[in-house]
Amino acid sequence: MRLTPSSCQVRSAFLAVSVSTAMWAGAAQAAPQQGDQATIEALRAQLEQMQQQIDRLERQQSTASTRTPESENVDANAQSSDEPTLAQENSSAIKMLKKSTFTGALELGYVGNDWDEADKDTAGDVNFSKFILGLSGEDGDMSYSFQYRFYDGYRFLHHAWAGYDFSENDTVKLGLVQTPFGNMDYGYLGWYGNLPYLAGFNDNQNAGIKWDHNNGPWSTSLAFFKSDQLGDGNEHYGANPVGSSDQGNTEENQLAGRVAYTFGHGTDYTTELNASLKGGQLYNNNTNDSGSSWQAALGMSGSYGNWLTRFQATAYEFDAENPAGTGISDNVIQIGAFGFNYLIPAKGEMYSASLAYSMDVEWGPIENVYFYNDFSMIDPSDGYSPVNGGFGDVDNPMLNDLGFKLTAGRYYAWFDIVTNKNGLGYFGSPIDNDWHTSVQSHFGLTF
Repeated sequence: MRLTPSSCQVRSAFLAVSVSTAMWAGAAQAAPQQGDQATIEALRAQLEQMQQQIDRLERQQSTASTRTPESENVDANAQSSDEPTLAQENSSAIKMLKKSTFTGALELGYVGNDWDEADKDTAGDVNFSKFILGLSGEDGDMSYSFQYRFYDGYRFLHHAWAGYDFSENDTVKLGLVQTPFGNMDYGYLGWYGNLPYLAGFNDNQNAGIKWDHNNGPWSTSLAFFKSDQLGDGNEHYGANPVGSSDQGNTEENQLAGRVAYTFGHGTDYTTELNASLKGGQLYNNNTNDSGSSWQAALGMSGSYGNWLTRFQATAYEFDAENPAGTGISDNVIQIGAFGFNYLIPAKGEMYSASLAYSMDVEWGPIENVYFYNDFSMIDPSDGYSPVNGGFGDVDNPMLNDLGFKLTAGRYYAWFDIVTNKNGLGYFGSPIDNDWHTSVQSHFGLTF
């Protein structure tokens, strides 16, 4: 507790000065008679000292009279106020939330497959498709983005990263980030996707650190991925070798790089040419041995007014140290996504081509109509079958997605005719060297 002079203390000081003054006066009269000049000087010094003490006490009392209990508490706590209070911490969190953007989507889907007897009898079925929640924002040079997805029977983290802008041209992101490979961001223009996406080459998120550099028409990205995904299962967005599968392979310690140049940069008519490479360790959880994997791609991404194009050629190889006796051919690699495992050729080439047209309209609430077609194929290096453990040899897998999208504010609807031939077994359609068709529609709203 802080102590301040009271009025009693001041009065006592005045009394002491009065007594001292009387003593000094008496001494002054007696001194000439005694001739003791030293005594007079000593008494005078004592008087001056006591007068200074009175002045100091009066100033302290004046200061104390203007203080409040609140200011006393502030002074008492001043020594311990270096750390932010709870209110200050909450204020910072509220400010950050105000800078954030919350996003989401709710979607239902209709599917009718020509190979499914139940779909033929009932004209297809409507089910829950997905629910998405996202958060993104910036705080000075820091940025962040997060998205979680819920599907029928499973859920997963789509991406989650924190970024820092070292300059206007350079950004580093850490977390579950998109792999810099092929045509970005998706590698296709429609709803369903294409074979390079289903094989895990395009639009894939891995766990690691990525550096992006943009300078005019040039764009460069380098990344190191400690793991292909968070965990060894198949409940994730991008396809990767599944460590918990019968083969047991998982991609670890991977390096990736991509460089692109955009002709017509800054205009409405642009052509981007890009080259990318990714590779590293392919570890087998069952044999505890390491193989390797690599993939390379050349791509072209065009935007010409209302028209969009994508072309990509991809070569790859998974050199795995597989266990014996699994019933799975070494000519295939077992990958997974969306809670499902399937087989792709362990070595081969993939080709994809996409075309789209976007048209603004005024059809009641409809604001835009978007037409698209995505085609892709796989050319395996060895004998390949999506079924029977990969043993056998079927015609090259092919996939085509023809459709359009309607947009009305926050509401949207996709309409697709998806046809495939020997399509990886991912679609559930027969593997018989014939074409099969799935009619689909997905409609929902964004927020």
